[in-house]
Amino acid sequence: MAKTSFDARKAMRDVHRLFDAGSVSDARQGCLTIIRHFPRHAEALYALARMAGDADQSDEAMGYLKLAFDVMPHFPDNRKIAFGIFNKYLLAKQYPQLEEAGLWLSTYLPRDGIVWDYIGVARIEQAKFPQALDVLSKAITLLPNNPHILANMGNVLIALERCSDAIVYLEKALAIQPEMVVGLNNLGNALRFIGKTEEAIASISKAVQLDPGLPYLYNNLGLAYREHGMYSVAITQYRYALQLQPELVQVYPNLIDALRQNGQVQESIECGQHALTLTHDIPEIWGAYGDTLREANHLDAAIEAYIKALSFKQDSLSSFNRKIYTNLLFCLNYHPDLTPEVIYNAYHEFDLRFTAPLKATWKKFENARVPGRRLKVGYVTQAFYNHVCKYFLLPLIEAHDKDQVEVYAYANPPFEDEVTDYYKKQVDHWVPTRDLTDEALAERIRADGIDVLVDVAGHTNGNRLPVFARKPAPVSLHWLEYGYTTGLSAIDYYLTDKPTITDNCAHLFSEKVWCLDGPAYVYRPDTRKAELTPSPFEQTGMVTFGSLSRSTRINHRVVRVWATILDAMPNSQLIINSGDFKDPQVQDEMASRFMRYGIERSRLHIGFTTPSWEVLKHIDISLDCFPHNSGTTLLESLYMGIPFISLADRPSVGRIGASILTAIGHEEWQAYTEDEYAQKAIILAHDLDRLRSLRAGLRQEMEQSLLMNEPAFARSVEKAYRQMWQIYCEGQ
Repeated sequence: MAKTSFDARKAMRDVHRLFDAGSVSDARQGCLTIIRHFPRHAEALYALARMAGDADQSDEAMGYLKLAFDVMPHFPDNRKIAFGIFNKYLLAKQYPQLEEAGLWLSTYLPRDGIVWDYIGVARIEQAKFPQALDVLSKAITLLPNNPHILANMGNVLIALERCSDAIVYLEKALAIQPEMVVGLNNLGNALRFIGKTEEAIASISKAVQLDPGLPYLYNNLGLAYREHGMYSVAITQYRYALQLQPELVQVYPNLIDALRQNGQVQESIECGQHALTLTHDIPEIWGAYGDTLREANHLDAAIEAYIKALSFKQDSLSSFNRKIYTNLLFCLNYHPDLTPEVIYNAYHEFDLRFTAPLKATWKKFENARVPGRRLKVGYVTQAFYNHVCKYFLLPLIEAHDKDQVEVYAYANPPFEDEVTDYYKKQVDHWVPTRDLTDEALAERIRADGIDVLVDVAGHTNGNRLPVFARKPAPVSLHWLEYGYTTGLSAIDYYLTDKPTITDNCAHLFSEKVWCLDGPAYVYRPDTRKAELTPSPFEQTGMVTFGSLSRSTRINHRVVRVWATILDAMPNSQLIINSGDFKDPQVQDEMASRFMRYGIERSRLHIGFTTPSWEVLKHIDISLDCFPHNSGTTLLESLYMGIPFISLADRPSVGRIGASILTAIGHEEWQAYTEDEYAQKAIILAHDLDRLRSLRAGLRQEMEQSLLMNEPAFARSVEKAYRQMWQIYCEGQ
């Protein structure tokens, strides 16, 4: 009897009146009264959902909304109320709840593109990018000209490293709504990832002009400037972002990195330490902090930072984790106190964690197994620009017998220059790969029918090892840059020479070690800058030792031996010069290591000068590092008439010096113990006539050696490729 006497319509009118008058609490109470009498009263349920949402009680609001939809799914304001609750979830960063709510609503409104867009945003924020792509594709099918959905699609494609595809959607969004800040920002990010940094800066700068109060825009603008090599400007942008929002800790990894790359290493370390007082829970901070510790030659501390960065998530598809692990391997490679077995085990772990799972993607090859036919050879590297690799890679590619090999360049240089243009003229096929995902590039290589695929990068920046992990070619090998195993069980061979390895070292390589007939590389110097000069001791009256190696190679063992040499040669000095020593504090820290052995600061000339030829003019004897030898700078020394002393250590990074000295015929400068190293340096420093003679004649010796015989090297490499192919054809 009570229910029939209750006038729900009047009660609902009272609710609206109270709500419009601002008496929300009384309006809510009125709705509760209505549903006590009529539990399935749709209008009251929707009103309760709206009021709970307005009060940030989103879960309660969803409860009422679900009841209301169950009663009347076609209520006029249902979408408006639902989206109001969804926005509350967004503001509160309750992304799992938003995803769940969106999926629920999609069962009632499957043709509503905005619902699918909300689900896509929720999944993007949870880094569920493949799943976000699925629902955003539905949203675009329903609303193909909605600029916000197009911008979100661009965002998720960037996360999936499909930046070229992302740009298509973002440019369409901006054609519809030119002043969409998020679209301009996302477009800038996509352009930055494919190397179009000037366009990226322009796009994000426009976003900043439209909304100068958004801190994340300055962060992204800083990233674009950093990619463009304008580190000081990038630092300014990062600091402005933090000035606007001091708690935006995501900026710190970028600031740490830019300071490091700008040569402000000590400041970079201090920035990392400050960031870690604010939070210990962001892996990117630990990664950037590890990078700057590595740069300052604090290898143990860097290793600890990298291990911490890797501890947050165990994801074999994470490009961040893969990059951090690669940096960890870099530190282990240079560590002076670890055994070769310990170091190799870390490479094996890399393979198990990041690349071996991709074995499931391997396919049969369609390549014709004809041993003598012309081979399709592909070189994969980002070094197709004015990069140190040009001294070794260009001579090989130029000297290739095009009747024997058809050369493909799979190139992802950070930018293109005149050297890039020259490479393009020397290869048969130029394939830009920067905007190709690893999967897409592997498919392209397979479609091209490559017979022999050569990794020229190893674990250096911009490597495409995940492509090799997909086994896109019948024969694969690693050569040249990095100087050690990749660790990948998917790569067949490690191409080197006999002096860089030792007997019974196969267990230190994941690949089968293949030794060339001659040296592991051929060298073509930049002769425009390499003017020969008299021995420096003629002008200074003292012998000058020198190294142009990076700081990570100059460890406590190297410092002790070099200090011993200087102590035994009072009338001598030492030059240490490389890009790692731009920071005066880093220079002083390195000097302090020698001063502990009694070496006066005035005898140490530590800094950075470019080009290297100008520094070498002031050096009489170069000193190689160990257990990781130097590389190109050793060859530059010889070309300038400067002998170097090297210590043979672990294969193969510890025997680069041995490879070079064997190829030029000066094994007498090769040592096998630290004491022998010091003795050889001291004996050579006392033989001034010998130094004069070498200064005048060493370049000619080098030019007549296998180190600079480009045709002979190309034939040696082609012979190796042919034999590897023969093995494949025979099914071994």
